[in-house]
Amino acid sequence: MNRTEFMFDGQPVESLYERIGERFKVVVGEKTFELQPYGDNLYLVQFNGKKLTAAVAESRGVYYIDIDSVLLEVREPSQDSIAGGAADVGAADKIFAPMPGKIVKIMAEVGGDVREKQALVIVEAMKMENPVLARAKGKVKAIHFAVGDQVDTESPIIELELEEG
Repeated sequence: MNRTEFMFDGQPVESLYERIGERFKVVVGEKTFELQPYGDNLYLVQFNGKKLTAAVAESRGVYYIDIDSVLLEVREPSQDSIAGGAADVGAADKIFAPMPGKIVKIMAEVGGDVREKQALVIVEAMKMENPVLARAKGKVKAIHFAVGDQVDTESPIIELELEEG
């Protein structure tokens, strides 16, 4: 099975998937789903003996999935969304917001250890909470903003001291 990660409800989710002919077997946590395409962007989803219809539309890297009138937004984390921000993508020691917004949660502290892809801060933008993940392993060197602060994409929220090796 192939491993992938996507963002769901503002949180990174790891899943396994396998293509079997035209069908897909998807495992998320302890739940297994079978997907069978049957039209343009339409899928039959089987889960726990139930059959549901799913319609999928994609726009700018976000997948909108309607499963029996329940709308989900799913996105694949890109390197930009992992670190956030439009600033220097190579600057793994600086954590930027993916878009202007308000900090609603900080999940790091100065001196704390950080692992790659660890959520460090949640930025609310356009009524959505966006976790901003570390792109490298290290320690928190500085936190430049607080919960409730407005941030842009040019000023680092957090700076890391990267771990060598």
